[in-house]
Parts: sequence; C-alpha cells; structure tokens
Amino acid sequence: MIREDEQKMNRRKEQKQLIHYGLILFFLLLLLLIVSIRISDVKILGNKQYSEKEIKAMLFQDEWDEKSAYAFFKEKFRPHKSLPFIERYEMRWKNPWSVEVIIYEKNMVGYVQYMSSNFYFDGDGVVVESTKKKAPRIPEVKGLKFSSVSLYKALPVENKSVFQDILNLSASLQQEKISCDYIEYYGTQAIIHVGGIRVLLGGNEDMEQKVMSLKDILPALSGRKGTLDLSEFKGRKEKEAYIFRENK
Repeated sequence: MIREDEQKMNRRKEQKQLIHYGLILFFLLLLLLIVSIRISDVKILGNKQYSEKEIKAMLFQDEWDEKSAYAFFKEKFRPHKSLPFIERYEMRWKNPWSVEVIIYEKNMVGYVQYMSSNFYFDGDGVVVESTKKKAPRIPEVKGLKFSSVSLYKALPVENKSVFQDILNLSASLQQEKISCDYIEYYGTQAIIHVGGIRVLLGGNEDMEQKVMSLKDILPALSGRKGTLDLSEFKGRKEKEAYIFRENK
C-alpha cells in the first residue's frame, strides 16, 4: 500500500516536471519566434529632405535593426539616432512586422557657408544644423555679413528683418516649384540665380507676385543667359512687362 502511494507521488512529480519543462520549452520557442520576426513593411511619413529609401537605410542599417523585437526595444529604451536635418522621429507599430516612421524635419529656410561647412538657419535666423551635406530645395544665401556662426544661435547680422524676407522668398519659390542655385542679399535687395538667369527681385514688397510672374517668364528664357529685372514690379493686374539683358 505504501509502495503504491509512493509510485503515485512519483508519477505526479514526473507529470509536474514534464509540464514545467513543457512550459519552459513553449516559452523558449515563443521567444525565439518573436525574436525572429522581421519587419517587412515600413512606411515613411513626413519626409522631404530625404527619400524613403534613404530614411530606411539610416534607421535599419543591419540585420538586427530589421528584427521586430530588437527594433521595438531600441525605439522605446535607447536614444534615437541623430540625423542631419531631422528634429526627431517616431515609430508607430501596426503589427510585429509592419511599422510607420513619422519624420519631423527641422524648419530651415536657407544656409550660409562658413569655415568649409554649411550652416542651416530657420525663419528667425537661428542656426539649426551644421553639416557638409547639402539639403535639396534649401537655397544657399550669399551677401549676409557676419563674423562668426554658432549652432542654435541667431546669425549675428545687422539687419534682423532680412530673415523674414528670406522666409517669404523661400516659401514663394517652393510654392511655385522654382529651384534656384542660390540667393544673394544686398541690404534688403534680393537676387536669385536660376540656371544662367540672374533675377533682380528688389525688396520684399509683392514678393509672392514677383515670383508668380517669374514662373510665367522663365519658360520663354529657357537656354538663355542674362539678367532679368523684376525689381520694379507693379502688380500682375497691369500689363506684364519686364527687362531682360542678355549676356554678350
């Protein structure tokens, strides 16, 4: 009788051990499955300075970065990578293999060259980025007078209102999808270079209208080189007139 009770207790212990080891094996297999899941669908939102391919290459540089569990841990508990022109980014998980990356880009209206680097500034003239890389659609601004440049501080120019002028001009060029090589400022007078055309825009008055007219004029000057004077622009309601002096 005692022997039968001992056998029953031993069988119960063996069953408990089997269940215990089975649970351990189950959770190990589950963990292995979770760790092995790869991100197969990445959607990039909010990007302008970088292409979707470039963003993916920067955030998912190796095989481990593409592992769903590792990427989730890295996103939640480790500092994000510092990327040029990017203020911050977020990852939103739709499921273990699908994620959306939300990009928040820095507000930049132009850049100046100083000490072999490009210093990008916002609409208040505050330098927000320093890099040798050139951002597409952000024009270089020449003619500003300053003796030093510091990151996260305003460019030390005499005429602070010039930054609002640059902001308005840059926004107008982007609105009309006009890509310029660079912008020059002499006091409050703006000049932009578009291919072989040097465009005199004058002061900030009616800048949106001037740029709208420029968009209409440029196709007629395709392939030509010279100076286009829109500084005396009087409004689109009047008869369109402009002065173009072709280079000899």
